[in-house]
Amino acid sequence: EDVESNLLRPTGVALRGAQFQLRIFKAEDLPQMDDAVVDNVRQIFGFESNRKNLVDPFVEVSFAGKMLCSRILEKNANPQWNQCLTLPAMFPSMCERMRIRVTDWDRLTHNDVIGTAFLGMSKISAPGGELE
Repeated sequence: EDVESNLLRPTGVALRGAQFQLRIFKAEDLPQMDDAVVDNVRQIFGFESNRKNLVDPFVEVSFAGKMLCSRILEKNANPQWNQCLTLPAMFPSMCERMRIRVTDWDRLTHNDVIGTAFLGMSKISAPGGELE
């Protein structure tokens, strides 16, 4: 849900459009998130174990009700996305934090969260003076 469009604002507050450009580079040594059942079936039929590559990661970025995702890199514990995501926003925003989440994509079940980080807007923007 778009949080920003549902807010009542005081008279005289003008919104300005902005865009965040997020550069998603890489991750290293991501843990296996999928159930090992598939790997066990592979071993029963004589195929090599593929435990290290049972993660299909992508990055999900959300702010003020808007969400963007990177591309999914299948079977890759050391993904290199090298991708730029552009997230539109309106300022001043009522939301203080941007959520950045690395997720394991699953075909049959729900996606598994590998890790989450929050980026405070006060750390990367200022109302117009000097940054500390």
